[in-house]
Amino acid sequence: MRQSIVLAGFVAVVSASPAAELVRRQNIDFAAVNAAPAPQFVGPPVTATSQNIDYNTAAVTASGAAAATAIASSAAKAAEKRSVEVELTKRTFCFWPFSCGSGGSSEGSTPKPVTTTSKVDSKPTSTTSVPVAIATYDPALECAAQGDGYGPKPDPDTPEAFLAYQPFHDEAQGAKVPSGYTSTFTDLNAAVNANTYLGLTTLQSYDVAGCASLCDNKDLCTAFNIYFERDPSVNPAAQCANPPSITNYKCTLWGSGVTKEAAVNDGQYRTDFHVVITGSNGYSKVETTTPVTPPGWQEPTKCGNGHVGHNHPTTCIGTHFYPGPYNPLLCASYAVAQNAINVKANLISTVLSWFGFNPYKVNFFNSYMLKKDGKPLGTYCSIYAQKYSSAQASYDPGFQGGFTWSIESSWSWSIKA
Repeated sequence: MRQSIVLAGFVAVVSASPAAELVRRQNIDFAAVNAAPAPQFVGPPVTATSQNIDYNTAAVTASGAAAATAIASSAAKAAEKRSVEVELTKRTFCFWPFSCGSGGSSEGSTPKPVTTTSKVDSKPTSTTSVPVAIATYDPALECAAQGDGYGPKPDPDTPEAFLAYQPFHDEAQGAKVPSGYTSTFTDLNAAVNANTYLGLTTLQSYDVAGCASLCDNKDLCTAFNIYFERDPSVNPAAQCANPPSITNYKCTLWGSGVTKEAAVNDGQYRTDFHVVITGSNGYSKVETTTPVTPPGWQEPTKCGNGHVGHNHPTTCIGTHFYPGPYNPLLCASYAVAQNAINVKANLISTVLSWFGFNPYKVNFFNSYMLKKDGKPLGTYCSIYAQKYSSAQASYDPGFQGGFTWSIESSWSWSIKA
C-alpha cells in the first residue's frame, strides 16, 4: 500500500525549563528525553509497499520557535575565559530602542526566521529502482492480492528456508558501497526501526545504488537500509491465514545514521503468516556533508569529530529536544524565537555588562543527533550567550541511568555580527 504522509512539524517538543537548575538547563535532561513520545512512524507500516514522510519546513520552523515560551538568560553575567585560539567576540552594547551592533555596525544581529521550502522526492536514477505498482483495489481488504514481489521465492516456502536462502546472503555481502556512503552493517536478519524514519520504497531488485539515489534526493536523509522481506501474497485473514509468500526488495530512508543497534525489526506475524527479513544492509552518508546555514547565522562548524557537543552551563540559555530526524533548523528557529522574546521584554537592552556580554542574547547554538544505546532519537539543541570554537566541544554524555548515550552530527552556528 502506498502512503504519503505530510507532517506539520515534529510530534513533540521536550524542553528543559529556563527556570530550572543549571544541570537541567545544560548537559542533557535524560528524564525528559526518555519521557518524550516517539514520532507517529518509526518504520514502515506492516502492509505498506511505499510511504513518504515529508516534514513541512515552514511548520518545522514554527515547531522550533514554539520551544521558546518565556524569558531566559544564562547564569553568567560576563564572558567565560576562552583559549587564545578562539577569536574573541567584539564588544556589543545595546541601548533601547536602538539595535545591537558591534565594531560600529548599526544593523541588528538577530536573524529572521527560516522560510525554506521542502524538496519533493524524486525517482531513483537507476532504471530498476522504480516503486512497485500494485492493483488499484484496496490491498488492505481481507485476502486481497499484495502485488507481484520481484524477488525469488525459496523452496520450500517457509520462513526458515527464506532466512537460509544463500543467494540473498551472497547479494547482500557482495553489494558495492555507493559513493558518498559508508557501510554500517551487512547481511542482518532485521531491519531498522527508529524515530528518524523518512519513508519506504519497494524496488524491483536489490539495487543499493538506486536506494542511495532516493536518499540523495530526500530532504533530511542521511542513511538508508535495504533488505529482502518475506511477505504474504494476499492480505492474511481467517479464510487465508497462511498464504504463499512473495519476496520484496525494500528500501527505507532515515534522517540519522543507521547502525546494527537500530536494526530491531526482525518481522512479525500477520495472522498465521510469518514475515521475516534477511540480507539487511545499512549505509550512512560520510560525515563530510555540511548542514544548511540559516539566514542570519555564520557557516556551521563541526564540533570536534562530530561526536561531541558543547557543554558550557554558565553561558547556556536553554536546551530543547525534538524527537525525529536530525534538523538543525529547529535549533535556529528556537534561538531566533528566544531572542525575540527577550527583546520584547526589553531585557537585551536593559541588561548591559561593562564587558559587552549580554546574558539574554543568543549568540551561538549547538545541535546534534542524540542516540540511546546506539538508536537515534532526535535533535538536541543548546543555545548560548557566548560563541565557542570547535575545539571547546568536548561533551560526551556516556553512560547515564543504565543507558549508553552518544552524539552524532554535532554542529554549531554563530550569529552574524
